[in-house]
Amino acid sequence: MNNNLLYQIISVLLLSLLIVSCNKDDLPTIPPQEPVSTWGVQSSNVTNNLKSVYFINEFTGYAAGNSFPNDTNKIIKTTDGGINWFRKPVGVTTASFTSIYFIDTITGYAAGSNGTIIKTSNGGDSWYVLPTLITDYIYDIKFFDSQKGILSGSTGKILTTVNGGDTWQIANTQTQQTLYSISINAPGEAFACGDRGIILYTNNYGSSWVKQLPDTSFTLKSIFFVNSNTGFSCGQYGTIIKTTNKGTNWSILTSPITEEFTSIFFTNENTGFLTGDYGYIYKTKNGGNTFTRLRTETQNYLRQVYFIGSNKGWVVGEYGTILHTTNGGD
Repeated sequence: MNNNLLYQIISVLLLSLLIVSCNKDDLPTIPPQEPVSTWGVQSSNVTNNLKSVYFINEFTGYAAGNSFPNDTNKIIKTTDGGINWFRKPVGVTTASFTSIYFIDTITGYAAGSNGTIIKTSNGGDSWYVLPTLITDYIYDIKFFDSQKGILSGSTGKILTTVNGGDTWQIANTQTQQTLYSISINAPGEAFACGDRGIILYTNNYGSSWVKQLPDTSFTLKSIFFVNSNTGFSCGQYGTIIKTTNKGTNWSILTSPITEEFTSIFFTNENTGFLTGDYGYIYKTKNGGNTFTRLRTETQNYLRQVYFIGSNKGWVVGEYGTILHTTNGGD
């Protein structure tokens, strides 16, 4: 055996002994990979703050917002799931829009500042202004059916219509607190939430409202009912509350953050999403017992989340931000 071969054999044996004798803690560790974001950024073709998003189906959707005074009254539409968004003219020059809602493929409403409500009857190609008799800021608008609808706004204002928005009546809410969000949970039944933890309930299409006791004094910015009994609300300082008996009792859930939540949406009793500042999107898979932060490619303020089915969702926010997922955000 020559010296070179003997040297190679000895070297291999020594290396093997060294590896075996090493403590596993001495071996190099591979850091875990960052989770890949499944929220893709869509180009909205606007720079304004998008405050509301609504999809009729997985392809056709709308978003609305503003950035007063240079970029007001924006409504944009997509017919391909958000691959392309196009601005739709609204014929109003001074309003800022906070909410958009469609009752079918052609009939929709948008509402916002100065008591402004606009309506389209041709899928957003043109819009016209509806009379409201108020100048309060309108934060949300929802419809029970093609004729009966409600809206909420500042100074405790709730208005109702029974003729598709041609005329509106002011409801008695017995509050001056701003009401930011509405959720319809059953025929004729709805909830509204707002400043200082106020929650209101109606069972007569909004004609009259009663206060509930959610056991929080923090402002609630969004409310969502999964069915007639189970609902959630979220808002200031990371507040999240839940009811399973139509608001008779509300329980405070453990929140993952102390910053403000802006919007909440559930696809079923267990699975829900919340949005907030700094690009926050949080998801629960167990009815709010725990929440997981979902990675996004933005730190912009996110204002509203909306899902079609359990997998396809959109989030809109500041600077024309639109995020989209096709797998439930995971």
